[in-house]
Amino acid sequence: MENEVRKLPKKTIIIMIILGLLGIVWFVAVAYGQSVKATKILNTLGYKNVSDVKVYANHQFIREDINVKGFKYTISFTNLDTNEECKGFVLKDFKRNVEKDLICQKIDN
Repeated sequence: MENEVRKLPKKTIIIMIILGLLGIVWFVAVAYGQSVKATKILNTLGYKNVSDVKVYANHQFIREDINVKGFKYTISFTNLDTNEECKGFVLKDFKRNVEKDLICQKIDN
């Protein structure tokens, strides 16, 4: 007995390629949006000249002391004013309060 392999229809292949491209575009858009939000929080905290902002994770949390929800971003960035590489957390709640927990180290050139 000979097993015959059916080829996928061209329409199905085109749909799969389009869905793959849409997934890639969606991933890039979400990553860019998160880095823009984190950059705005850093500007609020006084870090005006930053680059290479990378958001590794964001989580929603509830501040127990004032019972307000917010977001916690795990980030890393380069502070161009002081030539430091920083990483850690920035927090922003829905009452526009911002906090930071960052560790910065000098960059050796």
